[in-house]
Amino acid sequence: MMIGTHSLLPVCGCLLADKISMATGRPRMFSGWNLCAIGTFGFLPDILSPHLSLESRQSSWSHTVWAVIAITFFVPLTRFTCKTGSRIPVAIACWIAYVLHLAVDAISGGIAWLYPWREDVVGRYFIPSEDWIWYDAGFILLVWAIYRVFPHFTRKPSGAKPSDPLS
Repeated sequence: MMIGTHSLLPVCGCLLADKISMATGRPRMFSGWNLCAIGTFGFLPDILSPHLSLESRQSSWSHTVWAVIAITFFVPLTRFTCKTGSRIPVAIACWIAYVLHLAVDAISGGIAWLYPWREDVVGRYFIPSEDWIWYDAGFILLVWAIYRVFPHFTRKPSGAKPSDPLS
């Protein structure tokens, strides 16, 4: 897949979690900077080991289970982008974003998840490469829709009057 899908898929999930949190009367879980960090972790495997072909992806150390284990130790660094109360959800979301990248690559060509010890490829082309641009466009529209449309579906404050413009 392309960078838009890798970065925006986890951001979509975080925006939905924010909207659910706000609908139940709780505050947002992720700030703008948090979403940037999560999106960055979503395309981090391609930055750590750039590749232009499927063969180079399948011989990339950043697309292995070993990289997922290693990234677990770097995820706590996201605390510098967080308020005190949201550090754990942001760290978890960053780790999930990295794993989602590998999952999406697995269904769009496969990954050699135990490379270099084994070259077995997990996954295949469930999503053809000529359709990748449409997935990117879809996630761009989805993020826009979640960000712009769903704020109107938040829970009303308990003390709001019917004539109150917030109600």
